[in-house]
Amino acid sequence: MLSLIHARTFLAVIDEGGFRPAARKLSLSPSTAIEHIRQLEADLAAPLLVRLRGQVAPTAQGAVFEPLARALVSTAERAHELITKAPLRVAASSNVGIYSLQPGIAAFGKVHGVEIEPWIGSNPAVADRLSRGLADVAVMEWWDGRPGFKAQPWRREPLKVIVAGDHPWACRRSIAASELVGTRILGGEPRSGTGTVLRKQLGSLADRLTTVDGYGSTEAVKRAVRAGHGISIVLASTIADEIGDGLLAALDIEGTKLEKEISIISTSSLPKQSSSARFVAFLVDGP
Repeated sequence: MLSLIHARTFLAVIDEGGFRPAARKLSLSPSTAIEHIRQLEADLAAPLLVRLRGQVAPTAQGAVFEPLARALVSTAERAHELITKAPLRVAASSNVGIYSLQPGIAAFGKVHGVEIEPWIGSNPAVADRLSRGLADVAVMEWWDGRPGFKAQPWRREPLKVIVAGDHPWACRRSIAASELVGTRILGGEPRSGTGTVLRKQLGSLADRLTTVDGYGSTEAVKRAVRAGHGISIVLASTIADEIGDGLLAALDIEGTKLEKEISIISTSSLPKQSSSARFVAFLVDGP
């Protein structure tokens, strides 16, 4: 198998007219440049360069190989450019992509000069997109451990009970878990991420909760809560504006720490210099 490195050295020797200037151009020692040509000639079983009047020139076989070498090196450089300069495709579950991830995306793009192509959808849709190779990295509220990928914890997001600004609970800081029973909870159905957290933290009491699904998004849930259709349990990061404006009030559940772990999912083996690996490290470790 021909070495692109050796082909590049061969072309540099021809273009620069000798081994020493070629070695300087490629930041190699002259002996290394000579060794590259020796190995290339061994691979092709033919002499490629000859010294003529103090200059190094291609032999007849070298002249045949020269345009092929230029095509090989040009193709490799083009492939590298297309892959490394391609937009980084980041898929994120709805709340994470809308509320939590945007500052990280903007900061990474600014620091590394990488264009990011975001895609936001449901957790199952994000997982499917990653599995089908349509996303390079996923950031989501759960992961089912499918093979070929690894999940890294990113952050733990607290959950808050939210009520309308004029709700009787709005002046309180917390409620007992038992007070949720008999109250319309918008979202948090058993198969959702919030529903999973509730069952884990509240145990059998979670089975007595009245949940209402079909709202489709946290934004719709917040609007419904503000209109007095019920209460909800959402990520704290999704309600900062409404809390500041007094449109919603946020409460804790006494004796219970509700939170979701947000994970970053990527393929099991990422080259360290890839945009995907750098993005993951940027989110986990910071700039």
